[in-house]
Amino acid sequence: MKSIYFEVNVPKILITKLLAGLIPQVYYSPVSPVQYKEIPDRDLPGRNWVRVKNKMAGICGADMSLFFVKANPKISIAALPGMPRAYMGHELVGIVVETGAGVTDLSVGDRVVLQRYLPCCSIKEIDPPCNSCREGNYTLCENFSAGEMPLNLGAGFGDHFIAHRSQVIKVPDMISDDTAVMIEPTAVSLHAVLRRPPQKDERLLVIGAGVIGLNVIRFARLLQPECRIHVLEKIPFKKDLAKLMGADVVLEGDPYEATAGHTGARLYRGPLGNSVLLGGFDLIYDCVGQSATIHDSLRWLRSRGDYVMIGNQLSPVRFDQTPVWNQEISLTGVNSHGCETYLGEKISTFDLTIKMITQGIVNLDGFITHRFPLADYREAFKRIHSGGEKIIKAVLVNS
Repeated sequence: MKSIYFEVNVPKILITKLLAGLIPQVYYSPVSPVQYKEIPDRDLPGRNWVRVKNKMAGICGADMSLFFVKANPKISIAALPGMPRAYMGHELVGIVVETGAGVTDLSVGDRVVLQRYLPCCSIKEIDPPCNSCREGNYTLCENFSAGEMPLNLGAGFGDHFIAHRSQVIKVPDMISDDTAVMIEPTAVSLHAVLRRPPQKDERLLVIGAGVIGLNVIRFARLLQPECRIHVLEKIPFKKDLAKLMGADVVLEGDPYEATAGHTGARLYRGPLGNSVLLGGFDLIYDCVGQSATIHDSLRWLRSRGDYVMIGNQLSPVRFDQTPVWNQEISLTGVNSHGCETYLGEKISTFDLTIKMITQGIVNLDGFITHRFPLADYREAFKRIHSGGEKIIKAVLVNS
């Protein structure tokens, strides 16, 4: 099979990082740890595995971070033993082309999406499973680094891949391929909002109006029609989309002054450009997760407000932590999707997203704006990175 992967090769990573400041083209060269190569095919590693031929896969923020080598060896997850390659592309739709003898609920020709991307108890067939997996929170698996994973598995950025039966979900016939590709990122947004749902009359802020942020707006409005949703976004066309998705206000001008104006908070200016608010938003969903957005978010929240981190960086960040204790701010992390309670039912946000689509509650038409042949992946990453086009979601298409 041919697949795009990030090679966990320290010399390559360091050389690419070192040269990138002088020669940005290094990201698109053989020096980069991201490569598109032929990998020897292998048999299914067990009776509970399937082979899937990819149709298309979306490019997400994590893929961008890997491609542009943003990962830092000092982050916590870098200390965990892992696989020598990270196969890229987890927002995908494909067709089952082979099943193991133990797979009875999938057939050749079925369309599937990938739910479980990283190692967990079900993929490793660990029984009994850890507490997190037992609760349906496979992304928090305590056996992430236990045992070994079979090699040469692949993912969405390739012609096909091999997956454990527990990793994939059959797509209902009524769901189009374009919608199926959007299930995974939409499930992330739903998970985030259910981790800390907005309450009646609360004022909340969504930072970033990309795919994740737009769907956070959608679900915040769906779960609580009587909240007031504010958005912070720099790109004009995304501001318009945020309003269409249900945002009440797009912040303009100085965000400290805008926050004070919309929430009634008191703004104080100290020396050295040091600004802070007393009062502010009840809830902030940060879909960016950079040093600046974390730093500012903590200052834009009222006392005992809630900060939800959805966007994240694969490198250490810097921010002033004093508002956390001084204003008793609560911090909530979001790791992809997981099990939450909705209308009294405990359900995976992945399954709930599919349910909402089939019931007509959620419409994901129009999110895909750009399509590239898989072989043109470098051009796709370059154009997304440039920021010069109205790209919401770009996908790689396997012909």
